[in-house]
Amino acid sequence: MSIHIGENISIFKEDIIAIIDRKTVETSKDMRRFVDIMIGNGNVCNNNIEDAKTYILAYENRRKSDGTTDGKCNLYLSNISSITLSRRGNNKKTNWGLAINE
Repeated sequence: MSIHIGENISIFKEDIIAIIDRKTVETSKDMRRFVDIMIGNGNVCNNNIEDAKTYILAYENRRKSDGTTDGKCNLYLSNISSITLSRRGNNKKTNWGLAINE
């Protein structure tokens, strides 16, 4: 299952490590430093920095042509609130209203 985070971007639910609201990043020195490091290292996948309400940390594991995997932590910025994104992640229904067995 994937979660739509805005700007035509969806992330697989199982790849999401954390959904962090903007206020937490602004008030926590450690969180601010972490986000700044992610931005400085080029780990931000979209350019929504000014409008960001939520920071999403995701670990994406990609399969290479030789059969090995290459994992990377990425930071996504969303203008959708962390509460709304969390609700989307906890929703067990598809767009058609059918329950999904997990």
